Amino acid sequence: MHKLNLIHLSFLIIFASSNVTGRPFSAAGDSASQYAQPSYQATHSCKSLVERSDYQFTIVDATLIEAKNGVPAHCRIDGLIPTEIRFELNLPLNWNGRIYMYGNGGLAGTPAVDRGKQYARDQALKRAFATAYTDTGHDKRVTPGGTFAHNNFHKLVDYGFRAVHLTIKTSKLLAKHYYNHKVNFSYWNGCSTGGRQAMISAQRFPADFDGIVAGAPAANYSGLKFSQAWRTQAIGQSTLTEAKVALLANIIYEACDTLDGHKDGLISDPRRCDFKPNRDLPRCSSQETVSNNCFSISEINALEKYYSPVKIQNRQIYPAMPVGSEILSSNTPSARTGWYPWVINADGRTLFDALGSDFFRYMVTIKDDPSYDWNEFTFETLPDNLAEFSTIVDAIDPDLSRFKDRGGKLVSYFGWADPDINPLTLINYLEQVKNVDPDATDYFRVFLVPGMFHCRGGPGPDSFDMISPLIDWVERKIPPETIPAWKEVDGARIYSRPLCVYPDEALPSENGFHCEMPQDLLH
Repeated sequence: MHKLNLIHLSFLIIFASSNVTGRPFSAAGDSASQYAQPSYQATHSCKSLVERSDYQFTIVDATLIEAKNGVPAHCRIDGLIPTEIRFELNLPLNWNGRIYMYGNGGLAGTPAVDRGKQYARDQALKRAFATAYTDTGHDKRVTPGGTFAHNNFHKLVDYGFRAVHLTIKTSKLLAKHYYNHKVNFSYWNGCSTGGRQAMISAQRFPADFDGIVAGAPAANYSGLKFSQAWRTQAIGQSTLTEAKVALLANIIYEACDTLDGHKDGLISDPRRCDFKPNRDLPRCSSQETVSNNCFSISEINALEKYYSPVKIQNRQIYPAMPVGSEILSSNTPSARTGWYPWVINADGRTLFDALGSDFFRYMVTIKDDPSYDWNEFTFETLPDNLAEFSTIVDAIDPDLSRFKDRGGKLVSYFGWADPDINPLTLINYLEQVKNVDPDATDYFRVFLVPGMFHCRGGPGPDSFDMISPLIDWVERKIPPETIPAWKEVDGARIYSRPLCVYPDEALPSENGFHCEMPQDLLH
């Protein structure tokens, strides 16, 4: 691959791994909890925290950071948990009694000095939170992609769940010492891999966090990787281009945009959209096998597979991808289809390849094979170490009873136009939780975002604050009924619409929108 393409791919992986989503804390002023008000002060010097090092963790450095650009003075701790779990803890001199931990993206390994992580940290510090973050036990600058797991079981376990759990436990211990007061409430916010970390925390370690935001959770991680391979094999062997995907989007949206009673360039729920490539796409004649106005037989066949359920040994292991992510991100000249760079990337490797291929090489087989070509996976036999891998990484246990008994609250959201992770996986998981506990909405609520890509982006309303209503739910027993959301371009709000608690949907009315269960989707 050319050097330019390597640089481009690195940028795209950073884009995919960033945790900065929505507008967290933007509704702080309206919060019933008034959580941004500090109540406690540091009782020890920052420098003295290095003395807390013991066999459980090591404080590599503790530095007092002066107030700057609205970020208050705070003690920044660079720590290490055996064997290689790096963590950063920030303790403001004036503290609100809460700790806020933010998650990872992709295959993790992002250092705390990453600009996206710094932004997430500073937004919380401005509201007097202590903040915590971990790279999950490896540095992607040293071990890129999934290579950290190459013949390395403990790093896979760190990535799966151990690093987040030990980081929040250690952070609570250090905060209690620094302020001479225990942490009153702990919160988690993450999307994608951060959403998976959110779910596994609620399932495996229900005492770690009082409130959890799980955005686009890659909870069925194994199924997602098989889906990425399925769709890569389908589209990678076709002649589909971005221009052709834009034509595909136009056909889908022309047929399905108004099915919710409102023509707005969004598909509120793609399950309404009865789209079949073989039936609905214009076919090229033999004289126009390469054209941006029609689809060849091979392209139609590729799309038929793309939108079909993922099966191994003729058993479905991941649901069919809904339509919607094909759309352009905006009406601007620089807009790209939602499939770029996930499924299609004329500049080099796709994100599916960058984020998915190492699953087959280093994670899901007993004997790692760095040379394995995941395009050769036949979907005929399950990998020999899948069961153990799933136990470590997948977050699919529907029993949240221990989290419920502790009073924990979980808010999850998903973009209906996510080109990477299937939003139906969250809906399916919610139904499984409800089968265990019919009263699950008392502590677990889901919000679907029409037109939003993976964690953010797309033509949909991708700006919202999930953390403020979550805090009010945890601390004031005020459950979120709607979440205000809006689309922002160049700092200006283009439009707003509420996000509703699933299965309710924001339906158009004389005064804008109202949340209601759509009758046409009732089963």
